[in-house]
Amino acid sequence: MEQLRVESNQEISRILLRGVPDRPGIAAEIFGELGSRGFNVEMVVTTGGTRGTADICLAVSRTQQEAVRQALEHGTGKIVAADVVVDNQVALVSVVGPSLAKVPGVAGRAFKALSARGINIDVISTSLVSVTCMIARDRAAEAVAALEGEFLRDHA
Repeated sequence: MEQLRVESNQEISRILLRGVPDRPGIAAEIFGELGSRGFNVEMVVTTGGTRGTADICLAVSRTQQEAVRQALEHGTGKIVAADVVVDNQVALVSVVGPSLAKVPGVAGRAFKALSARGINIDVISTSLVSVTCMIARDRAAEAVAALEGEFLRDHA
């Protein structure tokens, strides 16, 4: 795979919004509010709604975690979640490349490489150019080594 690389970001926090009303426009309200306050969201993953609510997990800079939490809990009053949980002991590790969407099995290989090292994946996000996993921060260096071993060993 051409131009493939492994990236890591250990300077993030996970913010989990539990019990968000499952209705059209809620994501626009949440992320519009965060954007208007100058916060950059690095990852967003949502659950499907059940019983009228959904969960939204996002990754933000660890330096902004408290301000983001406050904005979500005490913002304009329009954003309602049953619970806001912050975890700053996480990291993102990603396999990135322009042709990932055209290569079958990349996600499975990444998950297997992490699993072989006993690294649990908390959150998964994929796109046409990346497979990103949120993991425990203290395992980030080991996760990078595992992914580099899986994907870059023949390309060094």
